Amino acid sequence: RLGMLLKLLQEIASDCCVLFPIHPRTRKAMEEFGYSPRGITVVDPVGYLEMNVLLAGAKTVYTDSGGLQKEAYFHRVPCVTLRDETEWIETIECGWNRLWNQEEYAERKEIKEYGDGKSAQKIVEILDQWDIDRQ
Repeated sequence: RLGMLLKLLQEIASDCCVLFPIHPRTRKAMEEFGYSPRGITVVDPVGYLEMNVLLAGAKTVYTDSGGLQKEAYFHRVPCVTLRDETEWIETIECGWNRLWNQEEYAERKEIKEYGDGKSAQKIVEILDQWDIDRQ
């Protein structure tokens, strides 16, 4: 799971600056597994006031911290909670927070926004059927 999260953060880091205040246990796990994320600025944990300064300038927050979800909401910074549940349901209901779903953030998939390219054929078939039904 940590590897997938780091991969996600690296993708984000290709478009913007990613600051990762890392918990000592997470740092240890990364070292044990040989993870060294590229493009991500890893820093030691920060205090409450420092975190609020960072939040004030953030575009998005990715966190597993319950408190940080709420602080992001207070700063009007969109938040992605890196777990499948939250104690702050209201932040999801009002649209400032969403839960991280491994499948949703898995490999990017092609989105077929405009259908399959056969719209004209489908329209003709519907009109033909409509014309037959009218007779």
